[in-house]
Amino acid sequence: MKVYLDNAASTPVDSRVSEAMAPFVNNFYGNPSSIHSFGKQLKVVLEEAREIASAFIGCKPKEIFFTSGGTEANNSAIKGLTFACFDNLSSKNHIITNSIEHPAVTDTVNYMQKFGFEITVIKPEKNGRVDPELIKKALKPSTLLVTMMHANNELGTINDIEKTGEICRENGVWFHSDTVQSIGKTELNVKNAGLHFATCSAHKIYGPKGTGFLYVSEETKIDKYIHGGGQERNMRGGTENIAGIAGLMTAILILKNEMSADIRNYKSINKYLSGKLLEVYGSNVIFNSPADRCLDNILNISFNHEKLNVAEGMLPLQLDIKGVSVSGGSACASGSLKPSSVLLETGINTKTALSSIRVSSGRHTTKDEIDYFIKSVSEIVTK
Repeated sequence: MKVYLDNAASTPVDSRVSEAMAPFVNNFYGNPSSIHSFGKQLKVVLEEAREIASAFIGCKPKEIFFTSGGTEANNSAIKGLTFACFDNLSSKNHIITNSIEHPAVTDTVNYMQKFGFEITVIKPEKNGRVDPELIKKALKPSTLLVTMMHANNELGTINDIEKTGEICRENGVWFHSDTVQSIGKTELNVKNAGLHFATCSAHKIYGPKGTGFLYVSEETKIDKYIHGGGQERNMRGGTENIAGIAGLMTAILILKNEMSADIRNYKSINKYLSGKLLEVYGSNVIFNSPADRCLDNILNISFNHEKLNVAEGMLPLQLDIKGVSVSGGSACASGSLKPSSVLLETGINTKTALSSIRVSSGRHTTKDEIDYFIKSVSEIVTK
């Protein structure tokens, strides 16, 4: 039996999305920037997708820019804003972030130090949540940007972006949030949250890889982030990936109709999984994901290495041999036996962190699959 429980890393492409993409791979091959009929018909699709994406997160179509995914979108927001503010670098050169952001944010923010930016890194609470009051205390007259993810990709912890957005507005500070994990898993209205930037990656919402978008509020001035053409209202050079964008559009339309059902399934699976783990391991299973204000599709757990036989750092590989796919942390930070930096930052010790896995359910995850996961784990992690 094959069981895929790593949907926070990437979701399978919905069959309806694949079907929607196929004509733009095989039949409609024009360039949307061309003035002839082959191009114009694709331009219509491009702008329709922009309208659908903007309506889903509560902004205007002109505030949506299509990208290759979340990493590009995060880079573009942070670099685009900071590069646009170089003239005021002496007065606005401070960025606030936290220590458990996705590498697409952390690495980009750290890179800006080369250009004279000062970085303040806030430590999260034990549940992985970032206290907005700590952000408020860290503000300076020189603060240009606050960047804080909506939901953590390893723990599922949901941050209070509304409160943080209010703090940023009151102090004239731009606010960016990596919303890649939260879109489609919880309600998000970028205007209500006070966001100036938000990001989306299609492959997290049952769409194709290599496609996403960046929301940029209309009052925000940012520098062009990819040069070489006038596409995306002269903000991102390069021919648009129409097949991918058509897939993204379809994925969002499906979410519009089925997101409530998705969330109900996530909650049901999460509750069932938690109960089964407690049945088998009792107090020897540790739930790292918080019980409240957490994405329902993510459950991060550790096993008590003092009472159980656990091969540190090997659980994902051992489960893979049995046909079960889970993660030891962020897929973008895998490839080694190092403990998750996110778990370490929340106060979990190294041995416990190395005895941890992230289980992330999907739209079609079943209780039978969870039963197989539990059976496989119980054969590996023994008393």
